[in-house]
Amino acid sequence: MAAPNIAIQIEPSESGKAVYLPLAATTATGKTMVKLVLRLRLENKGSGTVKVKAIRFSFPGSSQPAMDMQGVNMDGGLDLDAGETATWSNGMVDLDPDPDVKNIINNSVYLTGAAPSQVKVEVTCKDFSEPATVTLSLAAHQSPVAGEAYRFPYAAGELRDDEYYQTSAVHWANGGAGGTQIFAHDIGVVGWDSKAKKWSGLLPGGDRLKNEDYRIWNKPIRAMADGTVEAWSDGMEDNTLSADEDGNLQFPVPTPSPVGGNTLTVRHGTELVTYCHLRKGSMPEELKKKGTPVSEGQLLGRAGNTGNSTNPHTHIQSVRASDSALRPLPFRDASVIEFGKLSPPSADGPWFRLQGHGIPKDAVAIWPASTSPGFPVPMVGISMEGDWANSYFIRPDLPSFQKTAQDLFDQKGRRLIRATTFLEKGVRRWVGISRAGDWANQWWVSPSLAHFQKTAQDLFDQKGLRLIYVSSFVEGGKRSWIGISRGGDWANRLIIQDDLASFSKEAQHLFDDQGLRLIHVMTWLEGGKRRWLGISRAGSWANKWWISPDLGHFSTRAQQLFDNEGKRLVHVTTYQEGSKRRWVGISRSGTWANRWFHRSDLDSFGLEAQRLFDDKHLRLVHVEPLE
Repeated sequence: MAAPNIAIQIEPSESGKAVYLPLAATTATGKTMVKLVLRLRLENKGSGTVKVKAIRFSFPGSSQPAMDMQGVNMDGGLDLDAGETATWSNGMVDLDPDPDVKNIINNSVYLTGAAPSQVKVEVTCKDFSEPATVTLSLAAHQSPVAGEAYRFPYAAGELRDDEYYQTSAVHWANGGAGGTQIFAHDIGVVGWDSKAKKWSGLLPGGDRLKNEDYRIWNKPIRAMADGTVEAWSDGMEDNTLSADEDGNLQFPVPTPSPVGGNTLTVRHGTELVTYCHLRKGSMPEELKKKGTPVSEGQLLGRAGNTGNSTNPHTHIQSVRASDSALRPLPFRDASVIEFGKLSPPSADGPWFRLQGHGIPKDAVAIWPASTSPGFPVPMVGISMEGDWANSYFIRPDLPSFQKTAQDLFDQKGRRLIRATTFLEKGVRRWVGISRAGDWANQWWVSPSLAHFQKTAQDLFDQKGLRLIYVSSFVEGGKRSWIGISRGGDWANRLIIQDDLASFSKEAQHLFDDQGLRLIHVMTWLEGGKRRWLGISRAGSWANKWWISPDLGHFSTRAQQLFDNEGKRLVHVTTYQEGSKRRWVGISRSGTWANRWFHRSDLDSFGLEAQRLFDDKHLRLVHVEPLE
């Protein structure tokens, strides 16, 4: 007989294309890979029974050889009566029918290098001379969130010295024929044990049968993107660890229900991500309600050992919300490296930066931060009270920064209010804050101060947009300028002076004669001379600006202005003068709560900003790297 009348539907797919997960290389000079896992939904459209006996993947137009899947239909689950359907995924399979004997193989497809342009699936059935086939184009999976990839669900700032997160692209379980766990990750923490001279998931001298001795234990689990709570489960006790006679850690008996233990499922766009095995009682109470908004980086709970788990870790998996079809997990703003390339206590090495990549096939050290390990970027920020939504983001280059800013405007109506940049080992990174609002705005980068001034004036003349923010950076010996203007009906003025005395005099003159208050200050060196720039705008509030010789004096002054005059810090900038860093602040009157903070690295800064939002409902409105 010819080919069987079987309809073949494939997931994961988007817009008629099968999607794969591009995997990171294990080093900056290594080769990337492709992980291809497909869930086939087979429907017998014929009038008689068909028995599937083989499944093959091939790649038309590519030099990649065809791959025959092993262990297909060993249990008879793909014997299909007329009209019957079944699903099959190319994940783990036990080739030995004896339940007491394990012969596990992995049918997941891992290809080195670039992905083929197409995949062809052939399903061969008993008594048929030709296979049923389907051929689809291939495309890299893009998550339905900002940046088209997820943030890692942990933060680097919460690691101890010489610790890294660890996982791989290979998961031990299928999750059934639907394959929902094939793209999942079991995440742990490993650290360098200097006495034992090895990497270990346990604290030095730790007992592998004590939950609290695992490095991952109680680590804060954080949301991988903005979303809403879909479901949750809490209250399950953490497992007591045990081992068999061979020393292997054992799963709980009987198998707990739910197997994920304490879990939180968050809807991120069209996908549902489930965070599993949370420690009992660590989930914030406000998240235990369907539909509760979740922000990227928000605390979801802490790593525990609940459910069907042998030891403390965090399991994450993603499915499509509409039908639970498996979905890959690409990540961003993190770096990976194979452990053999590290020489602790140094964090130096050929790290590979994740930009929409999945975790490599082999287990790697993971540093989930937008900067490289061992490269601190001191930051200062201000958060304030408000009921508007906002987003804080860091991108590895200007094009991706521009795209994120535009996506936040197009998809969420958030306007850019801060844009700054810093160098990380010769590579320029970009930092932004966008917030909800109904005013018009525009931001731009100018190659010179004259061009910047003309653009600002044109935006005012032609669109009525007022300048609210300025920063600058030097690239290749040339200074460029960043500006943000927004709609409003208040007067404002840009001040540029060649020295501090002239700047101070002009700022005072604008206040005395026109009632314009200073809202923004920056300074830079040009031709060996320090120049000053400011923005003043109309308003009825009181304000004060000052320069402090060090951080301690600055902190004291900001607190005094709040305690004695009720003025809140709204702007801070710094500059280097010889070997000393000077601090510039602007405080103004108001009744809203605010908090300013300084952290020694970018990741700790992000955590503090998130904590202020989680605990105090304060939104980040100002950020400045201290290069």
